[in-house]
Amino acid sequence: MFKPMKKSYFFILFLLLIGCKDDADDLVIVESEENLEIEDFVYKSMNYLYYWQADVPDLADDKFSNDKEYTAYLQSFEGPKDLFARLLHAEDRFSVITDDYVSFEKELNSVVKTNGMKFGLVRFSSSDDGVFGYVRYVLPNTDAEQKGIKRGDFFTHVDGIAITINNYQELLFSDKASYSIDLATISGNQLQATGTTVALVNTEQEEKELYLNTIIEHNGNKVGYLMYNGFNFNQEQDLIDAFNDFATQQIDELIVDLRYNPGGRVTTSQLLAGLIAGEHSGKVYGSLEYNDKLKEYNETLTLNSSLALGLTRVFFLTSGGSASASEMLINGLSPYMTTIQIGTTTYGKNVGSIPVYDYVDNNQTKNPNHTYMMLPIVFKYFNSLGESNYAQGLDPNITLAEDIANLGVLGDVNEALLKRALDYIDGQLAGGEAQKTNSMGTSFYELQLEEGRAIYVAQ
Repeated sequence: MFKPMKKSYFFILFLLLIGCKDDADDLVIVESEENLEIEDFVYKSMNYLYYWQADVPDLADDKFSNDKEYTAYLQSFEGPKDLFARLLHAEDRFSVITDDYVSFEKELNSVVKTNGMKFGLVRFSSSDDGVFGYVRYVLPNTDAEQKGIKRGDFFTHVDGIAITINNYQELLFSDKASYSIDLATISGNQLQATGTTVALVNTEQEEKELYLNTIIEHNGNKVGYLMYNGFNFNQEQDLIDAFNDFATQQIDELIVDLRYNPGGRVTTSQLLAGLIAGEHSGKVYGSLEYNDKLKEYNETLTLNSSLALGLTRVFFLTSGGSASASEMLINGLSPYMTTIQIGTTTYGKNVGSIPVYDYVDNNQTKNPNHTYMMLPIVFKYFNSLGESNYAQGLDPNITLAEDIANLGVLGDVNEALLKRALDYIDGQLAGGEAQKTNSMGTSFYELQLEEGRAIYVAQ
């Protein structure tokens, strides 16, 4: 019975990430008149690494009786991406394949081509194709900042074209060097053009994921506040510095704003958890569970920190854009601290990925014939109590949606979500508030779009 053998690049991958033994299996060579090496890479990687491998019939080890059947199967697809899509489990909303790993690697490290305008997109109604954008925040020292774009601005057209559900990706998430936006304002319950057009230039730069951190003196309490927008391994020192300052200033409460944080590295989530809950250093933060083929690599993560902030609770500000490592942080700390979540339900991603390349030798040499890579789901994560039941998201203790017509200033004590946390600290609120209706009315439907960024957790 033919079974696709695991290639040596799998073990190079695990040597790099979590350590592994040598692979002595022989390679199965795909012989064909057409070049199927990328399809071969995709299939064998998924057969070996994919978390749901045992539940996908096409990935069964006994799927093929011989090489001929295997080759014919690979030939039946229009290309690697078509094959990849066929191999995904019905529950999988997250696995990614790209034919340009150079650009993707930059994105994973927060090096992005941007004009600095970070926005959300909203559909006018469930039956209307019209879409408009609103600015969530603006990165410092960028073209958008220099041209006066600010949080709370609205735009309805890009390069003179009205944004719709069918064209927003092409208009806003392409590799264009620049584009223009037509600004709008709210009049009553309607958006109306201001007549102002702003041209924005995209440049490649590293986005600082720690967007804002400060200490708020509030009614006799020192409240540490930070807005953190991505778990970036290369920027961990920023977190360490911020928490050292919190410790020096002896904060009484902590508010972690994750409303725009789609995730990042498990190890950075582990670091942040330790910084928050230093008194529990050495205890289990969580665990990673792989498929049956890789169960020997199941891993336990611990809380590690030299800081002790003395906190017994932590506030998290969340939205539907809070995903993956953000959710892992909340779930992982809940056995040790009171976690008070304010905002809306998180995205719902309790699984994670690793980058998978087509290595051609044991020196981690990437196949020079192509630039494909994958980020497939390979593990599920649990907290120290074995809990991982938030595939539909983590529900807040206090439900409060951002009012896009009145977003306020991030970090200001009167900004709605931050104010709600401060009110709780003052003892003015318990939990379970009804969701606030958007002041623009109930006919607007926010799209769950992440500005071209993958929602992921990478080990």
